[in-house]
Parts: sequence; C-alpha cells; structure tokens
Amino acid sequence: MKPRLLTIEPTEHEIQHAAFLLWEEQGRPVGRDLDIWLAAKERLKHTRPRHRHPDAPHARNAGHRPRDAQAAAAGVR
Repeated sequence: MKPRLLTIEPTEHEIQHAAFLLWEEQGRPVGRDLDIWLAAKERLKHTRPRHRHPDAPHARNAGHRPRDAQAAAAGVR
C-alpha cells in the first residue's frame, strides 16, 4: 500500500515573505498583488517537504534513524 503524504500549508508570514521576494524578482510591478500572492503560495506548496500521513504504516519511525544506522542499512561504512 502506498503511504499517503500530507502537504503542510505555508503560513501567512511565509507567503508574505515569498510574495515580497517574487514581487522584487518581477521588477516590483504595480497592480499584480493578488497574482503574486497566489504564485508565492503555490510555489511554497510545491517546494515544501511532504510528510507521511500519521495513519500510514510506519509513519512514526520513517526517516528518524541516526545517520550511522542509515549508512549501515545501505551497506555503507
């Protein structure tokens, strides 16, 4: 069974910061506030890490092994 992943929504502060940076990247255009806000929100949603759904099997322990344990599991020394 494929685990379900959760997308964590960006906070208003994160969107505000990303929108400001995007606005500057685009040359500080006038009258495009909503377009830039929505683009920043969408960009954040696609660049944020996704997490396993808490009800998914093994979700609590997924990815929480120390580096040495990960290397040993991969056969790397």
